Amino acid sequence: MKVDYDKMYATYEKAYFDWVKKVGVWKARKLCELIGDEETHSILEIGTGRGDVLNACYPFTIRIGADISAEALEQHRREYGTEKLVKIDADSPLPFADNEVDFVLLCDILEHVQNPVKLLREAGRVGKNVMLKIPIEKALLFRLMQKIRSVKYGPQHPSGHLHCWRLGEVLRLIDNAGLAIVRGKFIRTPIGLIKKKNFVKTLVFLFTAAADIFTRHKFITRCLIGGSFFAIARKNSKLSTPNLQDA
Repeated sequence: MKVDYDKMYATYEKAYFDWVKKVGVWKARKLCELIGDEETHSILEIGTGRGDVLNACYPFTIRIGADISAEALEQHRREYGTEKLVKIDADSPLPFADNEVDFVLLCDILEHVQNPVKLLREAGRVGKNVMLKIPIEKALLFRLMQKIRSVKYGPQHPSGHLHCWRLGEVLRLIDNAGLAIVRGKFIRTPIGLIKKKNFVKTLVFLFTAAADIFTRHKFITRCLIGGSFFAIARKNSKLSTPNLQDA
């Protein structure tokens, strides 16, 4: 059973799309901050959805969006008018040539596909560089709240998440795909971008932020509430260890 993404996009309310766009701009800014001296002429996003992240990636002049949902691509076209939009299945080989673009963007897509390593390899084939944003959701308090709400990973997940990872598991996925991390950092989601804030959530965020001052790479946040791993990776790199930054 696959998630019906056409139905999901057709039934979302405007308030949700407004929130997604706001978060998308933040994601794009954090991703683009990791770009070094790589060429930034063209970018292809797999799982582009409505295109909020893709169209906020400021250095690029050619943007290509690809998604499994025809409804999402139509909304993308109406919102941004991106010149090239392609309907694809990210679980299948990507219909693009080797090194066709400077960057392939995988932003919150790996957790939606059956074989994340296969998609990472395909991204490394098509792009000279791979730009990654991957949720780190295997955190104690985050998983506890999901259990209380009876949220399960798989096709029945409300957002279509098939996988749940710790940071270490994400790093192994990238390595197993034959990619090396050029630059990467774990980033906690700002509390201003959290949906349905309440006193308890605010208190937990303040506590973890304070505790992280005394740890490396936001260890307390990663263990308790999670966040996201942002990275630039590429194949055939001679880097032996990831260049992980604290943020």
